[in-house]
Amino acid sequence: MSKPRRMKPEATGRRLGYACVGRAALLLAAACAFAVACTADRADHDRRVFVSMALPQTASRPTWFEERDAFAARLARAFHLEPSVAEEFAGWILEASTRQALPPELLASLIMTESSFRKNVRSTTGAVGPGQIRPDLWRTWCGADLTEPQENIDCAAFIVSHYVKVCAKDASDAEACALRSYNVGYRNRDNRYFAAAADRYLAKIERHLADLQST
Repeated sequence: MSKPRRMKPEATGRRLGYACVGRAALLLAAACAFAVACTADRADHDRRVFVSMALPQTASRPTWFEERDAFAARLARAFHLEPSVAEEFAGWILEASTRQALPPELLASLIMTESSFRKNVRSTTGAVGPGQIRPDLWRTWCGADLTEPQENIDCAAFIVSHYVKVCAKDASDAEACALRSYNVGYRNRDNRYFAAAADRYLAKIERHLADLQST
């Protein structure tokens, strides 16, 4: 039986050295590959184009409270109202005119003509409230408590809007026809016995409307 051959010390050292060199080469290659990949990724990132776009600016609309306060200031100046009264009525008028698609200035001018912005006024014919509406004629139609100022103004706007639609069928000026009808009734709007009263009423509203529009 032959004896196992011993390796010389220098041969063993060379093999270990080759192994170390091999591992180092692999590590170096891996590091280089990682570096290349990182560099490529960074280069790709650097080539990206970032575009900043300004969004279109929209004009900010006033809030409802700002609209009410602005309209109240106009009412106070045009009709010499106390600020608290103007503010309260401004809110009611804006809401009612919006619901009935009426100019708020027109509704305000009607209320000034009818009651001078008094809440609880009552006429000799039984008309009540800021819009001077007769409950016996309009309570059921409007479905409202006409002694309540806000509901009274809602009903006034509803009546004017109704007459505008009716008058538009055969009148050249539906708005003037509606206001005359509000005062003396639709059937009497052009009646010669009521024409003078309707003319005076319309002239008052137009004066108040001009005062309000000039503020």
